[in-house]
Amino acid sequence: MALRKLMEEAERLLRSAGVDEPRLELSRDPRYGEVSSLAAFDLAKKLRRSPNEVASEIVDRMRSEEMEFIKDVEAVRGYINFKPDWIRYSEEILREILEKGEKYGSSEMGAGKRIIIEHTSVNPNKPLHVGHARNTCLGDSLARILRFIGYDVVVLNYIDDSGAQMADLILGFTELGYPLDPPQGMRFDEYCGDVVYVEVSKKVEEDERLAEKRKRIVGEIESGRGKLYQLNRRVVERVLRDQIKTCWRLGATYNILNLESQIISLNIWREVFEKLKEKRLVYRAETGEKAGCWLLDLSKHPILSKEGDEVLVRSDGTTTYVARDIAYAAWKLGETSKDFKYSVWGVNPGGGEIYITDEAGEVDLKLGEIDRVINVIDVRQRRPQEVVKYALKLLGLRSEKYIHYAYEVVALSRKDAERLGHRVEGGEKIVHMSGRRGLYIKVEELLDMLRDRALEEVKKRHEDWSVERMRSVAEKIAVGALRYALIKPDIDKLIVLDTDEILRLEGDTGPYLQYSYARACRILEKSEDEPSTKPPAEPLEVEKKLLRRMAILPKLLSGFDQNLLIKPIANYAYKLASEFNDFYEKAPVLRAQEDIKRFRLGIVMAFKITLANVLRLLGIPLMEEM
Repeated sequence: MALRKLMEEAERLLRSAGVDEPRLELSRDPRYGEVSSLAAFDLAKKLRRSPNEVASEIVDRMRSEEMEFIKDVEAVRGYINFKPDWIRYSEEILREILEKGEKYGSSEMGAGKRIIIEHTSVNPNKPLHVGHARNTCLGDSLARILRFIGYDVVVLNYIDDSGAQMADLILGFTELGYPLDPPQGMRFDEYCGDVVYVEVSKKVEEDERLAEKRKRIVGEIESGRGKLYQLNRRVVERVLRDQIKTCWRLGATYNILNLESQIISLNIWREVFEKLKEKRLVYRAETGEKAGCWLLDLSKHPILSKEGDEVLVRSDGTTTYVARDIAYAAWKLGETSKDFKYSVWGVNPGGGEIYITDEAGEVDLKLGEIDRVINVIDVRQRRPQEVVKYALKLLGLRSEKYIHYAYEVVALSRKDAERLGHRVEGGEKIVHMSGRRGLYIKVEELLDMLRDRALEEVKKRHEDWSVERMRSVAEKIAVGALRYALIKPDIDKLIVLDTDEILRLEGDTGPYLQYSYARACRILEKSEDEPSTKPPAEPLEVEKKLLRRMAILPKLLSGFDQNLLIKPIANYAYKLASEFNDFYEKAPVLRAQEDIKRFRLGIVMAFKITLANVLRLLGIPLMEEM
């Protein structure tokens, strides 16, 4: 890459001057050069001399005949600053981007390594709400970026098809007279979540007899046999179909759907449980409120022990979420003797089969050696996830490879909640989600609202477009607006969505990025000239700024596999778009003289490629006109 070549040249120059540890970094102030070395500060301490004296001597000893992309080297207050030959350097930047195209910024750093990413994992008893959407968009972006830098990524979606939340639905369908088909015009996942689950949960809380029936249903579902188990499978499948359609609408794709009931029926938990007992890591409580339960001993953990030991098996023999997750985590790390069978569940919109765990399936999928397991789960599950990781460590498994990618939850502004028909009590300014209370903002209704509002603006600008084209563009704006709003903040910060803000065409929004891309497309469309990589003279400062930004993308992505931070990539997209629009205002393209025009078209083409690559990583749809 161009920047790497510049840095390698700077390193060679430093070594030619006798510097063993170059200590190069990008300059904080480009006026002093693109790259700086801090080597003189280290040497000055050893020699007990002024850093600036040492830096000046190093510069004097450099072999200037080895310079290709570097034009000048200066010592300034102890820093050794390298200034590029901008005519050569800009040509190298543009040549690389135009040649690599959709692969610009990619690498092979993850070659030969497989990463599991589990995201979404919504209970199959309700539609996705905006909190789930953050999980899905974060997980999908992680997968996109890691694939781009060479990793083999397998995306899992954990389907919790057992437990009380499913038993509530089955109780409603079998005992309380709820029909299996939803009312006309209502999706099945909405019917289950908004009607059956909410109403049955309230009835169970008020009636001990129903609570006992629900407990028996949980046991039958976990047994993997019987009519209620079969009914549960049909309900799960129908809800799952609707949920995945929503995820596809957000741009997410999957490789494997893991049913929790299959983890139980495969007896992975039993295998792990026996190992825990053999190592005396669990014990059966004989007295107290947990009598008859099996608990994981947390007494030696400095933090987890403060809240007491963790129940893994209840007194009635049913397993807890944490127990099942320990077994599942061991499988993901490849540390169980048993493995699943699969059948083909469906095909992602862009291609690629989706497999589902199926004890009657005929497909074997061996995941092999796993480099890391990344679990996208909100911060409220921090303790359970820490318990799982600690249990893996106690078992002698590779717990350091098990990563909880914790993120904060999502709320909605009061005005948007009211726009969507939710009644907000008192003076609350934001609305938090609660599935049990039926208080949540569904992804589908939020996307529909965003699409409809975007559609109004599209109609104003493009009266000549067909209705189908208008709706297609409006849909892409809606998805881009929501995805960007959910992934651009720090993952440990609560998000309060405000649709007025996220739909703006100015500022740090998805539509602004999409508009910037469309603007570049329009410039290129209007010109019949071929873009050029050769500058006729040293580029203007506004051109250098944009070229500089494009050049750093490979370096930005080079550290992603270690920090897993999406926010810097989102910030990069915004700065790139802002600097392009500044370039567009200050350096006319189509009205420039021929040689300058062709060079600037080269910059526009390179920008289009670079921004497109970044938007794909973030899952933001591209549009050539909007």
